[in-house]
Amino acid sequence: MKVRQPARAGQFYEGSPGPCRHHVTKLLDGVELPQDLPKPLYGGLVPHAGWSYSGALAARTLKALSVAGAPATFVLFGADHVGTVRQGEVFDSGVWRTPLGDVAVDEELAREMLAAAPACLRSNPSAHAEEHSLEVQVPLIQVLAEEAKVLPIAVPPAEVALEIGRAVGRVLAGRSSRAAVVGSTDLTHHGGHFGNWGGQRSEKGVRWTEDNDRRILAIIERMDAEAILPEVRRHQNACGAGAIAAAIAACRELGATRGICMEYTNSYRVVHDKYPYELDDTTVGYAAVVFA
Repeated sequence: MKVRQPARAGQFYEGSPGPCRHHVTKLLDGVELPQDLPKPLYGGLVPHAGWSYSGALAARTLKALSVAGAPATFVLFGADHVGTVRQGEVFDSGVWRTPLGDVAVDEELAREMLAAAPACLRSNPSAHAEEHSLEVQVPLIQVLAEEAKVLPIAVPPAEVALEIGRAVGRVLAGRSSRAAVVGSTDLTHHGGHFGNWGGQRSEKGVRWTEDNDRRILAIIERMDAEAILPEVRRHQNACGAGAIAAAIAACRELGATRGICMEYTNSYRVVHDKYPYELDDTTVGYAAVVFA
């Protein structure tokens, strides 16, 4: 059996069962969803920084997708921080292990996906070994939906992302069991070791970041999957451009017509709310989005 071992436990989130479950429970219990969320929701976007930065927003999206009942499967589109992903790299069998135990991969759905779209999807579990963008979501799913399975797919920031999303959406549209589509991305990475200064620092820098993020959020909300990759190439405002494009394309196949940004923040605001005199100029944007 294939086992995807945790690579960031103890770094991005707690590495032992008790503290990990306590943190997840606190994040989920702290979610207050908008009263006017439409139904149905087909999928969404989650950030993937350490939980102390963006866990509350990831919990918001995942909880919103479970309001109508826990999905049987979460189809997870991951970012490519290593630069080795070329197609939709599918972790197609076995389990994903976290400090809370194992989550089963939806092997039946994986077989359907691979058979339906061999030109853009392939079995490649090794592509997920060190990638954190999906790992940090799995313990949240374990607590939120105990019986749910996952289907992790790493997506490159390339035009094939659109093909991947459309193919996944078509397969899901033909199934009776409910699945939720989740794309994982952070937004603008500004300053510090990221570079991408935009000519600004401190409060001016964070305002520049927020303006940069508003630009891509507007595209996401109108579900213009085709505009995502060109936008990110020009303005460097997402690390998971492929995951965003694939998630939007898949949700459009399922019937979604609009994106709703439920919450936005960034690392600068998070840190400075707690430590007002912190001198760090680094800012990373985070958004909780659903597709209806």
